[in-house]
Parts: sequence; C-alpha cells; structure tokens
Amino acid sequence: MALTTTTALCLRKVDFSETSQILTLLTDKLGIVGAIAKGAKREKSSIGGPLDLMCLYNVVLYDRSKRGTLSILAQAELQDFFPAARGSYARFMAVESIRELLLSIELGPNDAPSLMLLTVKAMRDLASGPPPQVLARFAWGLLRGLGVEPVVTQCVLTGAEPSGRVAVNFSVREMGLIAPPHHEGRSDLVKLKPETLKALRALAIDEPADGIAVDAWTAAFTLLAWLVAMQGGRRLKTVRLLHTTAGDRH
Repeated sequence: MALTTTTALCLRKVDFSETSQILTLLTDKLGIVGAIAKGAKREKSSIGGPLDLMCLYNVVLYDRSKRGTLSILAQAELQDFFPAARGSYARFMAVESIRELLLSIELGPNDAPSLMLLTVKAMRDLASGPPPQVLARFAWGLLRGLGVEPVVTQCVLTGAEPSGRVAVNFSVREMGLIAPPHHEGRSDLVKLKPETLKALRALAIDEPADGIAVDAWTAAFTLLAWLVAMQGGRRLKTVRLLHTTAGDRH
C-alpha cells in the first residue's frame, strides 16, 4: 500500500462500529476517495480524533483506491473548519450545496488540485460574499474543471448574440443558448430571464457583477448545479428542481 500525505476535505462520514468512521474525502492528490478511520472516536486515537464534515485536514492515507477498496486513514490534522462559512443559516445551506455537488461527481487525481483550490476558495468566500453568488461561481468553476463550459454569450447553432432585454432559451442537451426558431419542438429547454443570463455572462467572461439581483444568482446557480449533477448522473437534494427555479419564475 502506498503511503500518501495530502490535503483532504471531509465530504461524508458514517459511523462504523463504536470507534471508527467510514469517510468520503476530497483530496488534492487522489481526487475523491473512500477511507476508513479505524479507532478515530477513541479517547486516545492515533488519528487525532473523528473527522467533521466540510473541515480541511492534512491527512496520511494508506492508498488502496486502485484496488477499488477503502483506503486507511493513518493520521489527520485539522487545518481549517471555516467558522465564518457557518455563521448563518444561508451560509450553512450554501456549504451543504457545495458538499452535495462534490458528492455528485467522480474526480480523479489529475483534476483534484485545481478543484480542491476552487472548493477552499468558495468556503472562504462565504465568510463575506453573498451565498448565491459564491455558489454560482463555484458551480461554474466546477463545470470547467469537469471539462464542460456552457455557451451563454451566443446561440450555439447560429452564433447570434442575445439582446439582453428578453428571455432566452438554454438547451441542456446542447449545453448552450438556442435562438428562435431553432427552439421549436425541443423538450430540453430552460427559459432564462435577462437578469439570469447577465449573471451567467458575468461568470463566462468575468464581467463585473455589480447590480445583479440575488434571485438572478440563485437561478444561475440552480442551472449550473443541475448541469454539474448531469455529469455524474446523480440526483440533487438541496437544490430545487430545475424547471421550478431557473425558468419564468425568476
């Protein structure tokens, strides 16, 4: 077994016997892996104590991921528990949304360092930034890390740019905007209001985010979250259904 020292964010924990934990960890060297922390809940644990959700650790793992079985956590040292990100109910729910999105994908070693940095930045940005905007930026970055970038500045079929004054259609299948009359007969469309499109455009081309309403960021995040979940074929629990949040109601 290879001994690996890495940074890890705890995404899931399940009690295993009276003293141990089964963990899902986002690591910057191995990607997302499962691990067992034997004896973590003992009073004099060699690991350093049980791990908590969405806390950042330096860990030592006996890596068994290539065997398709749980790695063994040998040591864990707490680095950051992001207290400011849990300072309100809205921020707490934002942390839960980040956790759920990470659990909805598969992530290997190659993309792990950049997505670990993205996640830690989002957790720290929640200390002062508006949660919907932080979440939208995180989901956009996560999609990019998975090799997917939605086209929100022009029609994917014609190249026509939206006016920014009327609602537009986004094709989930084409992963981009669809201009009339190409939207007719499609069942994979989400209608986006101009303000929602403005938020998505700000993410795509790094435009200033001044003056964009909270509802627009919420709708943008909802769309992006479901696009992330589609990559892993998973269902989301903390994010409401796409058609009820990213469409005409916003």
